[in-house]
Amino acid sequence: MSKRAVALLLTVAQLVWTSGCLSVRATGSRPASGAGGGVAVQVFADDAARKAGRPGPGGVLGELERQEGKVWIPVFRSLDPVWAAAGLPPGRYRVRFSARLDESGNVVRLDDRGKSLEVEEGAITEVQAVLEHMPAALVVVAVVTVVVAAVLLADWLQDHDLPLPPPPPPELLDAVIYVSIDLATAGSWAGVSDQSPPVVTSHFPASDALVAARRPRIVLALSEPLRGSELEAGGIAVLGEASGLVPGQVSYDAEHWWVVWQPQIDLPAGDTFHVTMAADAVEDGAGNELAAPVSFTFSTAR
Repeated sequence: MSKRAVALLLTVAQLVWTSGCLSVRATGSRPASGAGGGVAVQVFADDAARKAGRPGPGGVLGELERQEGKVWIPVFRSLDPVWAAAGLPPGRYRVRFSARLDESGNVVRLDDRGKSLEVEEGAITEVQAVLEHMPAALVVVAVVTVVVAAVLLADWLQDHDLPLPPPPPPELLDAVIYVSIDLATAGSWAGVSDQSPPVVTSHFPASDALVAARRPRIVLALSEPLRGSELEAGGIAVLGEASGLVPGQVSYDAEHWWVVWQPQIDLPAGDTFHVTMAADAVEDGAGNELAAPVSFTFSTAR
């Protein structure tokens, strides 16, 4: 058996090992536009979506952590399927996906140990996560087919390179959020030198989403921890175009850096809702508020 056939066998065998489960892998890097390095992440539902370059779904909690000694310190979180964090000091980081939100906004835990990687100065490391792979039985068939083909066509394969993976989608370039280098280096988010306002990195439901749940939890993910005691009870307003202002309760999920709004009544079917979080609704550890209000819209199914 040729060396190329052996390499193909090992590659596909790895697919068998990871089939049917979430996998995270680094796929390359590109130059960073500012100081520090960064990590760019794409989440795909399955292998077909990855090959088609179609990220999604939303509502999967992606976490970026920095290694400080024997401890992993979270530096960024997002619920979006495409996100990037930049301005990071070089060092060892880990991308992991610990939870997702179901259709009602409830947390479902995921068993993922994450992918460790090195962030280098001036480079954005690209990472792909696939939530579900093809069934193992189909992968075994693929192993047999590929290896037989490799053996029969070894000489031909020596003269032809395998196709490169597709480039990241253009929207990834617009999804970069810069993390304070001082904060990430110190491993603490409460320093008095923190001048950067917190940023809403993502939210659930997604903009213009159609929601079937009657009492969905609305979740806004923040770029850093907040002062839970400073959370404004009326800081989030949910206004239905037909039903008007909806009563609800606001809370802070310190474990995930989430601000959560829970409706007190069922949302009327077939209505469009506008969600707005006021700029002064939250404060980070240094007392910084949002730079501007955050708004998005979703609809309920009929």
